[in-house]
Amino acid sequence: MKYELNMYHRNTPDQELLDDLKKVADQIGMNEFTREQYNQKGNFASTTFEKRFGTWNKALEKAGLKITRKQNLSEKELFENIEEAWVKLGRQPLYEEMKKPLSKYSQMPYRKIFGGWRKALEAFIEYINSNNEEVQETEENEQDENNSDTVEIAIKHKTKRNISERLKVQVLMRDGNKCKLCGITVTGEDIHFDHIKPWSKGGKTVLENLQVLCATHNLAKGNLEYNEK
Repeated sequence: MKYELNMYHRNTPDQELLDDLKKVADQIGMNEFTREQYNQKGNFASTTFEKRFGTWNKALEKAGLKITRKQNLSEKELFENIEEAWVKLGRQPLYEEMKKPLSKYSQMPYRKIFGGWRKALEAFIEYINSNNEEVQETEENEQDENNSDTVEIAIKHKTKRNISERLKVQVLMRDGNKCKLCGITVTGEDIHFDHIKPWSKGGKTVLENLQVLCATHNLAKGNLEYNEK
């Protein structure tokens, strides 16, 4: 076996570095891309550009490419992004999974704001378990005034019918991504969130009245009530 040192890029000409940026841009068909995208296809590390040109954006600018503007993201936006990823996966997202297309944002803003992915998750759990957004407001059941064939008694609801992303994550944290009726593992679009006592019969949209079901059992259940034994 022949031992060799990794290539040392300290003396690589600026133009060679910039040409590699342009090459990656041509490969992915985009005039704007992130450090992570470059690291997957480029011949150098993104840190090489930062050391040589000062910042990643300055390197892109030198190469005549579009600068990647980073948003000043709030904690709430980052938490909501974790919510969406958690619901899509049906479980806690891993650090390496926090990238497109699953995540709108990379791991970088989480490390920057919270000091690490684990700390970001700890802050997220505290946020997700608070009930600030689950506002108890009275809503009357909407009735179709144009449908005179059906007469129903209006039920006053203390909660909205739609299940928030936050509440979905709470249900997934409790139930996992398994159907409560058959135990099958479900992910992505196959995860259905069901009102145990139907909303149409006065059931509340609260954690205690929600469960994970597979598509088959959710459609079969309809407005029937189900009580665990």
